[in-house]
Amino acid sequence: MVDTNLAPGLRALGFFGVGRRFRIEGARHWGEILVEQARSFTARAVRFTVHVGVISRDEWAEQLRVRPYYPASDGARGHMGWQSPIGALVMVAGYPIGELWWELEVGRPFDSLSGEVLTAVREFALPAMQTRMRQQG
Repeated sequence: MVDTNLAPGLRALGFFGVGRRFRIEGARHWGEILVEQARSFTARAVRFTVHVGVISRDEWAEQLRVRPYYPASDGARGHMGWQSPIGALVMVAGYPIGELWWELEVGRPFDSLSGEVLTAVREFALPAMQTRMRQQG
């Protein structure tokens, strides 16, 4: 589902990346979307959520300088920059909904599920990322 539906949708929003990690480039920041699979899953279904982050390019470069043994893709997942689970960004009646996990069942069509995830990214995650990028200069 990530490769066939989410990745093209995220690329249409300006992200680049492969697998479960996608970035968007700002003038002085990187924004990141990370699809996290739940540790517990069954042969019939898998649960996943989305994490959102923003890190300044300077902070990113410093993390790579200080910890060059970390793969470049893990730099933004450290304790630097701003990070949020998508459920903290999705608002209903002005309040965040809290934890948000989707469940993908084996053999079921996933077009509407991926559409729901992309809508959450477009309507809530991306604006929050852009706001953080502007606020942090």
